[in-house]
Amino acid sequence: MTTGLFRKKPPVNWLGDLNKYRNDTKPGKHPHLGPWYSDDGEDGVLDYIFQYINITNRFAVDIGCAHGYGGSHIRHLVDKYDMDSTELDYNRDWDPIHPRVKQAWVTPDNICEILELYKTPKEFDLLSLDVDSTDYYILQEILQAKYRYKVAIIEYNPIFNYDECYVKKYDTRKLMNLNYIQEFTLKDSTSSYGASLMAYSKLMNRAGYELVHAFGESNLMESNNAIFIHKEFLLDDAGVQSIKVLHPLPWIESWKTANPNLSLEDIRGELLKTQFVEVT
Repeated sequence: MTTGLFRKKPPVNWLGDLNKYRNDTKPGKHPHLGPWYSDDGEDGVLDYIFQYINITNRFAVDIGCAHGYGGSHIRHLVDKYDMDSTELDYNRDWDPIHPRVKQAWVTPDNICEILELYKTPKEFDLLSLDVDSTDYYILQEILQAKYRYKVAIIEYNPIFNYDECYVKKYDTRKLMNLNYIQEFTLKDSTSSYGASLMAYSKLMNRAGYELVHAFGESNLMESNNAIFIHKEFLLDDAGVQSIKVLHPLPWIESWKTANPNLSLEDIRGELLKTQFVEVT
């Protein structure tokens, strides 16, 4: 990567306890007008990180951005630093919807084509990825195409242990079958989506990124999002915690209500039998 590193020198252990920067400020009268947009304070942590990491490319990418307001991980930083962005979501029925949001049914097969269509630079500052389905495969394609970013926030599936490396099966032979894509990406209130935190960690590590935070459950908030930072920003005294510390126990989101009578272990067992595959 070609980057300027820090706008100011970070303190010792600056990545050691990121949860304390989790923003809990509630929006004003209108539920989508900020000043903070993430559902569970994630943009507070990102704001803290970019107080040190220098924004040089002035560009962010949000795949699965919804309406671009409430729930957005990038909106606060894009507005604060006057950044350009590529913001993608399939649903055009949101009200309101940010004028930057582009309608796109994103798949592993077309993600790079879409990024090129909207003139996304090969190097940018921040990636947010949350499409509740093929996230792992989309990320894999982005990395293989040599797109690089400084920081990424990615949704992970929290039902797996910290050392389990599983991804939902995806039949690449059916990539061009729209019905298959729609079925695969359908939100159905189950935990049948995405990949484990370790699967993302290994994929990102091979591309030069380190897991620095997993939000988890904290202070009555739930967030199955993880932050990765390029290793060039990780000085020896950064205080990065291990994945075992960051994700000590599996958990299931409270909004996954399709199987209320099953335990987490039962749900995991069924998914591992039929819908997930182990990766290295």
